[in-house]
Amino acid sequence: MLLAIDIGNSNISVGLFGKGRDLKFLASIDTDSRKTADQISIDLMNLFALYGYDIHKVTGAIFSSVVPGINFMMHKALTRLLGKEPMVVGPGIKTGLNIRMDNPAEIGSDLIVASVAAIHDYGAPLLIVDMGTATTITAIDKDGVYTGGCICPGLKISLEALTGRTA
Repeated sequence: MLLAIDIGNSNISVGLFGKGRDLKFLASIDTDSRKTADQISIDLMNLFALYGYDIHKVTGAIFSSVVPGINFMMHKALTRLLGKEPMVVGPGIKTGLNIRMDNPAEIGSDLIVASVAAIHDYGAPLLIVDMGTATTITAIDKDGVYTGGCICPGLKISLEALTGRTA
């Protein structure tokens, strides 16, 4: 089984996949960059217990993150739990995605992962909209090339700013 984790600014999405890309469970925990590797390990073990799966049957893990402050502890927790290092989505990882940007390393790993998955599931061209803590829009051209995008404040942040700073 494969453990896939997406660390976002507000939530950490945890998905467990079986053979044949069969999604066993998808769960969410709060993002807290103050957590230790032990606390993250406990959170993950509790999710596995909650959904009735054995974490020792996981053969590999991968994670992407837009919260650099938690990466070391997540890596440490996964290595301890699984007995092997997880794959980390970031500069240098081979995804097969052609990126036409001046500095591809500046693109968030969440956008890379979403682009690869969307091209696989829907084909190109695409506009991908992710409405999380930030609202992101990603453009994929007809050849499946990442051509750009934008990042805007998310709905909650925008509403808080509007209600907190207007009469």
